[in-house]
Amino acid sequence: MIPLLLSVAFGAGVYLVYDGLTNPRRSASDGRRWRGVEEFLIRAGLPEVTPRDFVVFSLGAGFAVGLLAQLILGWGVVSLLASALGLVGPTIYYVHRHDQRRAALQVALVEAMAQLRDGIRAGLSVQEALVGIARNGPEVLRPEFTTLAREIRMSGFDPALVALRERLADPLFDTVAATLILNDQLGGRNVSQVLDRLAQATRSELRVQQELRAYQARNVLSARIVAVVPLAVLVATRQINPGYLRAFDNWSGQLLLAGCLVSVALGYGAMLWLTRLPGEQRVLR
Repeated sequence: MIPLLLSVAFGAGVYLVYDGLTNPRRSASDGRRWRGVEEFLIRAGLPEVTPRDFVVFSLGAGFAVGLLAQLILGWGVVSLLASALGLVGPTIYYVHRHDQRRAALQVALVEAMAQLRDGIRAGLSVQEALVGIARNGPEVLRPEFTTLAREIRMSGFDPALVALRERLADPLFDTVAATLILNDQLGGRNVSQVLDRLAQATRSELRVQQELRAYQARNVLSARIVAVVPLAVLVATRQINPGYLRAFDNWSGQLLLAGCLVSVALGYGAMLWLTRLPGEQRVLR
């Protein structure tokens, strides 16, 4: 079993090296195809990670988990299934990271909008109020708004806001950026009122989402306990008394174990799907 896993990993590595050398540039269609993955990684706080890096890391995680399962349990079918679970493990982790960062980012954006509104009402220009956020705004947003202030001086207001919009990749800031760009191009005196109403609406929505997340966290914890306990008992029994599980050494026994693991994984995935929070899609880009 281990030679098979090593062969698969070596073949995947050779293919990726060949693909990287023969196709160094992505076409426009490839760029559109990977656009969603790139945006997901940016919103997870990983702008430096490319989709190809993510795929390579997922393959490596699948191989490592499969090899570990083979060394601990010694069942080939179960090891292959563990490889598949390890393959999707990074995706599950980054989805969780993405949701946490998005929640923290939107809370910070509401505070930043309120600060921007107060600065405009105090007589500052929009650009001066944005520079103030870079100095005194929410800590999670200060690096981004510092970059925004620098890019405004170098490339202008509209291109700098568009670049920040792409870095944050958040539906809320898409609306804020569109409002500020439209106000800069057409002028107007009601931008502070628009920001105030947007901040109030978003604050109410986030309050409801926080309550839902607290309820969701309890369900997720219960599901994890239910999923982990059988696996922990299986591994402990295999290590303490291997003869007790001798019935699973043949292919039929391993297929039965694999079916049990698949049922646990499907149940856990279904629970996450049913308790997920609705995500707001980006409309303004």
